[in-house]
Amino acid sequence: MRGVLMNVDTQNENNEGSFDADLGTSSNGSHEEDGLAQVKQLEEQLLEAKDRYLRQAADMENMRRRQEKERSDLLKYGTEKLLQELLPVLDSLDKALLSAEGQSTPVVEGVKMVHKQFTSVLEQHGLKATLAKGSIFDPNLHQAIQRVEEDVLEDTVKEEFQKGYTLNGRLVRPSMVSVSVPKSS
Repeated sequence: MRGVLMNVDTQNENNEGSFDADLGTSSNGSHEEDGLAQVKQLEEQLLEAKDRYLRQAADMENMRRRQEKERSDLLKYGTEKLLQELLPVLDSLDKALLSAEGQSTPVVEGVKMVHKQFTSVLEQHGLKATLAKGSIFDPNLHQAIQRVEEDVLEDTVKEEFQKGYTLNGRLVRPSMVSVSVPKSS
């Protein structure tokens, strides 16, 4: 009897071992697959989050650069409207000096000093007169109000009726000019 009991116990142990082994293998494989799927899903989420972060960082950098440029442009060109409104005053001073040419009265000397000081202040703020007379006609800087056929090779500014100005390299007002153009054959 003792041999029979021992046999049954051995069989039970063998059965339990194989049951545990079967259960462990099947549940272990399933857990492994679930774990791998979860790891893969988490890796995808991490990549998406990293991509979103990089895009947001790039957007922030672009916004910072754009704001810097806008601030720089505001400092450079913020006075443009005021300077445009002051140009007729400068034109009037130029005309006054032109009409008083050859005279040396205290009033003329005073106007010369005011003109010099006014021009200096405008230049300090980046305003510069464009060179027109004798230069090659540039439609970006000159506005032709008259065309004259002459013996020239290319369109050339013959006369300037009104000065043109730039503010830090940007055109504020084009020069009003007459243009010498090549004679048509």
